[in-house]
Amino acid sequence: MDLPLLLAAVEREDDGAALELLFDATADDLAGDDAVALLAAAARAGRERVVDYLVVWDVDVTRPWDDGVDPVTWAAENGRYWVLRALLSRRRDPLSSDSPHRRALRTAQEALASGVGAGSEPPPAHRAVITDLEAELGVHHSPDELMARALVHADPDHDDWLTSVFRLGLRTSRETFDWALEAAQDTSHLDRRRFGLDTMEYLAIGFSVDVEQEHDAELPFAREAEDFLRPLLDSELDPRTLAIVIAAFNSYSSVDMVPAILAHADHPDPRVRRTVSAMLHTNTPKHEEALAALTRLTDDSTPTTRTNALSRLATSALDTPELRAVFAAHLADPYFDARLEAAAGLALRDDERGLTALDKIRSGIKNINSPGWGRLSDIHHLLRVRAEAAEAGETTGQGR
Repeated sequence: MDLPLLLAAVEREDDGAALELLFDATADDLAGDDAVALLAAAARAGRERVVDYLVVWDVDVTRPWDDGVDPVTWAAENGRYWVLRALLSRRRDPLSSDSPHRRALRTAQEALASGVGAGSEPPPAHRAVITDLEAELGVHHSPDELMARALVHADPDHDDWLTSVFRLGLRTSRETFDWALEAAQDTSHLDRRRFGLDTMEYLAIGFSVDVEQEHDAELPFAREAEDFLRPLLDSELDPRTLAIVIAAFNSYSSVDMVPAILAHADHPDPRVRRTVSAMLHTNTPKHEEALAALTRLTDDSTPTTRTNALSRLATSALDTPELRAVFAAHLADPYFDARLEAAAGLALRDDERGLTALDKIRSGIKNINSPGWGRLSDIHHLLRVRAEAAEAGETTGQGR
């Protein structure tokens, strides 16, 4: 294991490079001091994917670092929510009296009470750590309490907020839905309204898991949710809230929602455009408008929005010279994922430019930890399915 190269990758926040290097590490490498040093560096740098990989390979998360602090205690004290989740991901005994979960909970509570990290940006996620660990240990607070924790920073992207809505989303009951709907209707308090809407969306995810075994089953309370959310698609003025409304409406809607969100494809706020780009498709009566909107979004300034739009177009049934020109233009996109989707779009239309681009991307992938490996495997599966279908069609034609 080349520790200097690994530490350099962690320092420049290049998880892909670090994980590629770790692919060749042996069991002996991961049992030694170098692995502990790497775990310390990755945790302190907030590289939870690297931490998770090391934990999966049984690097000891209870072994103290050189300064005497163990990784779990450090992450809890500093409110590093995702690092702590990675550190505890292999621990299956949260209820034991000496579990690292209990120690982490006490540490996070003490740190929050003493004001550790106050004034830092972004703020540490002690409340997220506490909420998550309490749930693991069977301690469940009221929705009002979880919302209060989220609203301390009132940032829908902060882990304190996300953990609260995630935990509420697991409580798939009439009572929780009614609470979320009431909060979402509070026009006197923007952050409370946002939190209620976000909880509604997370509940939809929980409901979908509950009914996934039932073919064509409607989500519980779907019609109530749709009736409430649909007017907001036209009336909501706050961009961040609108993005949440669009996502929530998509989660509950039982009909094609493309017509309802097309008007927001060119919204000035990047969050709204990114949300729309993940939900638009061309299999709709609004086919031409959806195609035009997705085409515009392939040139969006936000890389993930471009990638979403290219992916939607790549897997559509459309094939025109204009669409191929869109894909070809993004073969040199500065964002890797966008380049990959553009290549897929051409390859799935038997365009040699796409097949050549995929071969080039494949040549740069070293192992299953390399960026793009999973998506490239999906694309090759689609290509195989198409080839087999074409071959079967030719065989059937010859049989006649």
